[in-house]
Amino acid sequence: SSHFDSRPVIARGGARPRRVRGAFAAVVIGMDLRRVVVSAVWLLSLGFDFAGAQTLKLSPTLTIEKSDSKTKTHEQVVGLLEHAKEKKLESNVVRFLENAVQQLQKVLDAAKAVEEKASEAPKDFTPQKYRVKPMPKLQAKKSTVKKIAAKDLRAKLKEGKNLNFAEPLLVTNATALFNSEEWEHVRRHWSASRIMSDEQLEKDLRIEYWPPDKARARLVGNMLQMEEPELVSFSRYLIICFHGTPAKPKLPGQNTEHCEQTVDAASMARNASELQELSIFPELQNAMPIQAEFRRRLLAAAADELPTILGKSAARWRERRGDISFRYFVFGPSGSGDKLHAENGLPFFDILIHGSRRWLLLREEEMMQVAEKAREALEFDKTSAYMFFEEKLPELKEEFGLKQYVEANQQAGDLVIVPSGWYRVSLSLADSISYYETILSEKDALTAVTENNVWRPQMRQYQLAFCYEPQDLHMLPNVEKGSQFHDWLKDAIGKVKNDELLPGILSVLLQCGSTMALDMAMPDLRVRSLTKACTPEVWRQCRSRLKDKLKEKGASATLSWLPEEPPRSPEELAAPGTGAGGSDEL
Repeated sequence: SSHFDSRPVIARGGARPRRVRGAFAAVVIGMDLRRVVVSAVWLLSLGFDFAGAQTLKLSPTLTIEKSDSKTKTHEQVVGLLEHAKEKKLESNVVRFLENAVQQLQKVLDAAKAVEEKASEAPKDFTPQKYRVKPMPKLQAKKSTVKKIAAKDLRAKLKEGKNLNFAEPLLVTNATALFNSEEWEHVRRHWSASRIMSDEQLEKDLRIEYWPPDKARARLVGNMLQMEEPELVSFSRYLIICFHGTPAKPKLPGQNTEHCEQTVDAASMARNASELQELSIFPELQNAMPIQAEFRRRLLAAAADELPTILGKSAARWRERRGDISFRYFVFGPSGSGDKLHAENGLPFFDILIHGSRRWLLLREEEMMQVAEKAREALEFDKTSAYMFFEEKLPELKEEFGLKQYVEANQQAGDLVIVPSGWYRVSLSLADSISYYETILSEKDALTAVTENNVWRPQMRQYQLAFCYEPQDLHMLPNVEKGSQFHDWLKDAIGKVKNDELLPGILSVLLQCGSTMALDMAMPDLRVRSLTKACTPEVWRQCRSRLKDKLKEKGASATLSWLPEEPPRSPEELAAPGTGAGGSDEL
């Protein structure tokens, strides 16, 4: 509640005033001024002598409860003041109301200032209490990445170009890609304070945290399969990786190098609208959201029968194979960053919302050439970003001839575009959070992704073979009947048990179906004949094989949720909860 005194003064002569306090004068919204007179009468009844008093000070109290409207209160007291002036009431009554109006105006001004302060976008990702010291000295001495203005990038995309440029690009001040006031809202919404204050996220979101010793073991590939990360809430993660004390502040570098997190953006949003502002390239056709929607609908429709088909492994299979993640938030304290790696062969863009980062990018050929010379000596591709820039990079340049690379210093509001075929490592130079999105829009890339998940024997990917009887394996792409590979594959498939074969067939249907479901939205890709590993004939063959194996197993699954012909769009499948077997839980 807000309380203040508005004191009318009744003065007589020039003598020293005498102050009388009375609980009588509670002023409320809509009060009739005549009650002032009634209060004065009440004072007289208590024995106050107005005539004998040289000066009398009264202190009426206006109480504004939390549920009261300060604006309406102000308007109504202003109305009382206007009434007093119009009726030419005593000057002390007018002064009393003027004082009340002035104090109410101060209340409104203070409330406005608090509201404006709360609406301001924070300048940093973390509040002062959790902030780790920045590392500006580790910035690249010179940014060598090619730069492009936001308006020029937008023009290229409108001309039909995609994001898979020949080399990486840095778009400085990419905030111009956002609509008016959207960027400030993005910075406000994706700050550590806002995320931590979201009760639903605090309850549901779990960060996979690896302690320093386990994190280092993961970098060098020395982790046992049984090792699992600690699942912590966002607030707990902040305490572990950011929080220090005045006596012992958290220092960047070896204390924080293991702390960077890459989290599926959808898991940090309550609804799709929270991520809509970050969809800054409406000109781009990206296959990944369409494929993700196909998988979501198909698995929702299959919810009731998956346990019948896969048994106890249904939930694990769905977790490992079901979703396609293509939008991420990457955040971490100053000094954090992942090892040198490629982004699954797909181009992506990364916009820094808060903080500062240093990037180094090099082509795959350069990476392999240097790795051949330096792998045993340095193991530079198995070290954190901090150790890479602090120790490994100088040695790679001086002793192993690393020359063909580019660097960039990314500030908040800057956008980095990385084409396919480039390796990258990035180090947070201040507490940072960015949003990045992978793009799948080219025919060659889609072919590679599909085959890598269905049929590519040279990479030991044989799942498509599960859809065929051993005697029919010669029908697979590039498998010659009677060849050494054919005979080996025939023997291997004959030994496969149902607990491996059934999830393998489902995985092929999921991948192949999500590729052919692009047909209506992206007809130029000609997805139904894109690769021999994924065609309508393959879909029918896999469905038939699944049906036969389930019958052989004695399972009661109907497969009514699995169309006999591959859908040409996700919309041809029932939306979750509306079709047979649909469920919102999957």
